[in-house]
Amino acid sequence: MNKTYQVRIVLSVLAFILILSWGFFYYLGGYQINWPLDLAFTVVVLAGIWVVSGYVDRLNLLVSDLNKREKEAHELTERLNRITDNLQEIVFETNEKGQIIFLNQAWKQMTGYDIDECLGTMYNQYFDQEERVVKHLLSVIKEHKDAGRVELQLLHKEGKKVWGDVHYKLYFDEQHQFTGGIGTVADITKQKQAKLELEKSNQQLQMQAQKLAVAGQIAAGIAHEVRNPLTSVNGFLQLMKTQYPERTDYFDIIFSEIKRIDFVLSELLVLAKPQSVNFQEVRLHELLEQVITLLKTNAVLSNIDLKQPFKKQDAGAILADANQMKQLFINLIKNAIEAMPEGGSIYISTEKVMNEWKIIIQDEGKGMSEENIQKIYDPFFSTKKEGTGLGLTICATILKDHHGRMEVSSELGKGTAFHIYLPVCQKSRQ
Repeated sequence: MNKTYQVRIVLSVLAFILILSWGFFYYLGGYQINWPLDLAFTVVVLAGIWVVSGYVDRLNLLVSDLNKREKEAHELTERLNRITDNLQEIVFETNEKGQIIFLNQAWKQMTGYDIDECLGTMYNQYFDQEERVVKHLLSVIKEHKDAGRVELQLLHKEGKKVWGDVHYKLYFDEQHQFTGGIGTVADITKQKQAKLELEKSNQQLQMQAQKLAVAGQIAAGIAHEVRNPLTSVNGFLQLMKTQYPERTDYFDIIFSEIKRIDFVLSELLVLAKPQSVNFQEVRLHELLEQVITLLKTNAVLSNIDLKQPFKKQDAGAILADANQMKQLFINLIKNAIEAMPEGGSIYISTEKVMNEWKIIIQDEGKGMSEENIQKIYDPFFSTKKEGTGLGLTICATILKDHHGRMEVSSELGKGTAFHIYLPVCQKSRQ
């Protein structure tokens, strides 16, 4: 039955039956029926009932519609609560006094406080009131800005601080009086920590750059003030050697030390003067093969086996300065040889990883501590008695010029591995 006319139809039918029954008993009682009057009376009663019951029908429809809308509103509220409770960000709302009137479940996860204990409390109880944050909030309300963003530190129940990125919207009435606000808070603690670590890393790089600059200045001074007199000393000693043939062994030691001084000066000059890089396509495996051939005699004398699984004819090209690449690999392999005074094996391997060539030089030496690994690129730092502490600094400079990088892994008593990454030559990639 149509609910629009339900009450009207039922009441009208009941009234008609009642009137009909009344007329029937009236007729049985022997009374004469005035049909025009009775019909008129019946029509008037039914019309009245129809009109009055129409209001009841409309009222029932309104109640039914209200119940339906209330049910829909309840379902919508539950759906919104489920959505907000599953968000990783805090969702909040405050009234005109700044008291918290709504929070989702992310609040407890991020701050440790129960939602019920925080409802009705002031919003500013739960963040570190740094001067910049307070000034920002005061200026926003004073200038009647309706939206904004601020980064602040939330105060966790356990006493720690959590960085939050707050996006908010404020509401004002016609008199520009604050009436409340809503917003979200995202946890950016990890991003902040990463940023601080990056800043710290940049500071360390700046310090290292300053050290290199000082080393360059020192090298330039040494080159001018020491190298020329050293050449003269070397010449006069050569003349003296012919006059004292019985002291040849002494002179050999002197010349060996002069040669070592000259070698140190040469390395310092590499740091002092920026080297021009002559980029060209270089066959990586051919270049490594040449370096290994140069150092093989030195390795054999030290009872060291240079092992390489690649072949000279293997494909693989990089865009590089061949001479500087040779210097890079010679320095690294010589370091590996010197790290194994009792002999062993050095493994030299290559691998293409995405758009880079990865070259691994691994020895079986004594290894390095984490503390020493952090210092290996510092100028003049060396774990060897006769080391200059400049070899790896030069390697780092060469790799920087070639848009490459180097990673070091080491374990005390087991050895060290240098992982060098160089971009693949664009031509060979195509």
